[in-house]
Amino acid sequence: MKGRYILTAIVAALCCLTAGGQTVPAGKADKFIDFEALQPDGKSVKLSDFVGKGKYVLVDFWASWCGPCREEIPRLKDIYYQYKDKPFDIVGVPVFDKVENTQEAVAEFEVPWKQILNVPETVPEAYGFNYIPYIILIGPDGTILERDLRGDDLWNKVRSYMRDF
Repeated sequence: MKGRYILTAIVAALCCLTAGGQTVPAGKADKFIDFEALQPDGKSVKLSDFVGKGKYVLVDFWASWCGPCREEIPRLKDIYYQYKDKPFDIVGVPVFDKVENTQEAVAEFEVPWKQILNVPETVPEAYGFNYIPYIILIGPDGTILERDLRGDDLWNKVRSYMRDF
């Protein structure tokens, strides 16, 4: 049993490693990759329900058990409350997690933005990441502007795009 806890801790640590924010090089911008997920209430939700609608959207790929993911929530809340009345939104996309655990974490941290639950297992590979948190900024037209944002870099990048609002 002790070995299982150690293995879980190692996997969690590896999943949560990150290299810092990456700006998408000029001419290398990609459109977001849409996906659909069946929610616990039986309704289907797509990323395109939020993205490509004239707003900047931070997409936070995270999990309830991930320490670094949980550490980013207060920063994300600050950003959300500063820009929620502007053309800006945040969407949580829990990956590698159980729906009930995500819902508990959302309640615990009083996360105000929408979550897309039951995300297909193919989404992390489609977006090219194998660790979390993985936060991307998508422009109003659906183009991925920034990838792998964390900490002060997250704040600075959002501020730079929202400075005219």
